[in-house]
Amino acid sequence: MISYKKWLLMTLSLILLPLIAIAGFNFYIDPLWNFGHAHRYNRIQASFDERQQKTNWVTFGSFDYDSLILGSSRTTYISQYDFPGCKAYNYSVSNMLLDEYYDYVEYAKARKGREFELIIIGLDFYASNQNLKREFHEPSFYIEQAHEFGYRYKTLLSRDVLQYSWQNFQASRQGQPQNFAYDRRNIKTLNLVSAGEKKSKIEATVDKYRRDIYANYHYVDVKGILSHLKESNPHTRFIVFTTPISQPLYELMLEEGLYPYYQRWLSDCVEVFGEVYNFMGPNSITTDLDNYYDASHVYPHIGTLIAHRVMNSSDPRIPEDFGVLIKK
Repeated sequence: MISYKKWLLMTLSLILLPLIAIAGFNFYIDPLWNFGHAHRYNRIQASFDERQQKTNWVTFGSFDYDSLILGSSRTTYISQYDFPGCKAYNYSVSNMLLDEYYDYVEYAKARKGREFELIIIGLDFYASNQNLKREFHEPSFYIEQAHEFGYRYKTLLSRDVLQYSWQNFQASRQGQPQNFAYDRRNIKTLNLVSAGEKKSKIEATVDKYRRDIYANYHYVDVKGILSHLKESNPHTRFIVFTTPISQPLYELMLEEGLYPYYQRWLSDCVEVFGEVYNFMGPNSITTDLDNYYDASHVYPHIGTLIAHRVMNSSDPRIPEDFGVLIKK
């Protein structure tokens, strides 16, 4: 007959062993970027919650960067290692809106302990629409969550986290990166698509912008928001550029009668920062759809050209008409 003590130990073992296995596996793969270790089985990381993942990196990692990169998903595909002379952290996330910049900069500054030497911002014209529907929480939500007592250890027991751990493990083991995936160095990949698939994606993007993004347009206080950001970082140098949408999306902006707001947007940005690198409009890159995944996102190799242009780094691959410097 089994004693009560043995029965209790067996019961606890049956309960605890699966929990220990889940926690161990989640720690090993680390899909929420809470710990920072890297190996062959976690080298591909799904970008399922970029705001939390990147905030966790800032919170729990050794945050000794001298430069910060901000922007939307378009800027996430620009490698932080493509800016010569900088040790930059790419804090860009999907659909980052203008009013999010300040809070993320302030948090990154607090972790660093002082202002950044350089802040690089990829600006999107669509974000100048005050009536855009906010799809994510305020920055404070992700920052506070990272600072909850025992947060990164509690997530080790999450079944949702386990699903992403398994997904990342399988992708890493098979060496088949998924679209929108990162590696452990914060570099984001974007797989090539066929011509037919690209055509469908471009049409879908243009339709979405016509229906949701450019509809009910009302110009936000771009100048006020950006001025506040700049004034809060008086010892920081800013490099600002506009993200290169494809020709079909640019033409939609014209069709919707938004060109006066586009001019105002550029003028406000130049007024605040003194100069802006403009990659929008018809040029050698934006008119060639081979450079695009859809109507909104260029492939990462184009992001390298953007980084080299704004850093005035010599690169013979950069077309002369790509990245026009606009001054006052």
